[in-house]
Amino acid sequence: MSQLNKIDYQRYVEITHSKKQVNKVILNDLTAEQEMIDLIASTADALTQWLEGDYYHSKNERLIQLEDRDMQQIVLDILCETAVLTDPVEFTSIVGQCAGVLRMSDKYEGIVTTAEIMSVIAEYDLFDIFKMETDEGATLHLMNNIELSEQVHKHLRATKYLPPMIVQPNEVTRNYDSDLLTESSSMILGKGTHHDEDICLDSINTFNRIPLCLNERILTQLSEVPKKADMPADTKRQWLTFVTESYRTYRDLIQTGNKFYERHKVDKRGRTYAQGYHVSTQGNQFRKAIVEFADKEVIEG
Repeated sequence: MSQLNKIDYQRYVEITHSKKQVNKVILNDLTAEQEMIDLIASTADALTQWLEGDYYHSKNERLIQLEDRDMQQIVLDILCETAVLTDPVEFTSIVGQCAGVLRMSDKYEGIVTTAEIMSVIAEYDLFDIFKMETDEGATLHLMNNIELSEQVHKHLRATKYLPPMIVQPNEVTRNYDSDLLTESSSMILGKGTHHDEDICLDSINTFNRIPLCLNERILTQLSEVPKKADMPADTKRQWLTFVTESYRTYRDLIQTGNKFYERHKVDKRGRTYAQGYHVSTQGNQFRKAIVEFADKEVIEG
């Protein structure tokens, strides 16, 4: 594959895996039927009425930030996060995932307002919010009530994790920059941890430009085995799915020339982490063993 074709292929992979593209697939499914379109519109109208209500002073001040926002778009953005859920999740967890939708200046206010908005949406049965008994006592959980098509779930499984890049990542010069070809992101891991103070961008760039490859001999002669032979049925099914997806990634990387690059980011302590999932230099023993330097040299003592 020529370098030009590799660049085009890399762009295609990034666009296919991008959050915007995934949300587009979800929204197309959500709005395929007029009944759902009408329900979303009614939910947005209810949010508009809620927003126009008169509350205590600090809440009124908080909601002013949303007076020019499209309530229907907010509903759709939140449903993109909740409609993919297949099991109950802690309410605080999903609220944290959805809080960025509001783009409010204060993180705490954004979380509180998101929880309030989701409580309004729940009245229209797009999802349920209920108490569930756990080892730590009763906690609020959310259960999705929307059933997406199997085609959408198949797409989500295929695009959940971005594979390593087959072209060298862009050099990063800022804490929020584009190592990918098509989009930018924070070089600092974790929600709410981004800042513009000094981090070691030189180190990130050094790691990013090291070409790697897969050891095909190991992949063809050995198989990955789980840590524990005896595992619950659900855990075993998840592990087998992960391994199957991994081998698809191995196949794609080998078919494109078996030369790739891992992207790296730092956490708030400054520690560097490879951004691979199916292929990673920081994976388990098997996954470390199958990754090698692409540019090999004979070491002479």
